[in-house]
Amino acid sequence: MDVLDAIRKRVAVRYFEEKPVPEDVLKTLAWAAHKAPTGGNTPYRRVMVINDEETVNMIKQVSPGFLSNAKSLILIYTDLETAYKGLGRLGRDICSIIDAGAAAENVALAALKFGLGTCFTKSYSEAGVKEILEIPENYRTEIMLQIGYPRKDMPPPLKAKPNARITYLNRHGNLWT
Repeated sequence: MDVLDAIRKRVAVRYFEEKPVPEDVLKTLAWAAHKAPTGGNTPYRRVMVINDEETVNMIKQVSPGFLSNAKSLILIYTDLETAYKGLGRLGRDICSIIDAGAAAENVALAALKFGLGTCFTKSYSEAGVKEILEIPENYRTEIMLQIGYPRKDMPPPLKAKPNARITYLNRHGNLWT
């Protein structure tokens, strides 16, 4: 699939088939997350694949934004000490968050190749997720992706809101249509 086609087709999916995602596919999606940039090439990103049904269900209990029946998750999180040592406050407080978004989008786009859908989730209890997954204190979770095969009968994606796609050329206010 062409990358522009993948961008065009990517939507948030909240209705999945009751079918597990194969581990080799999840490994490829984790690889895609790692291919995203990190500020100063600092190795602060961590990726966790979660496909144990009991663990996924426990995470769902502490995640108000986890509205789907996804069987697999990918969590992108940051080693705060490494980020700080590599880039100071900029790396720890800004670059790592931006880079996690890039990693998540890589996963979402790569998922399309396998007929999978994803849904980004940040509405969860940080402390709860860290406790369930045994993530140490010096790490921060950034974003979780719900992953699965989209149901054929899921509702259509929401349309963009008016004024959601404004582009300027060279100067603020100079609309580029």
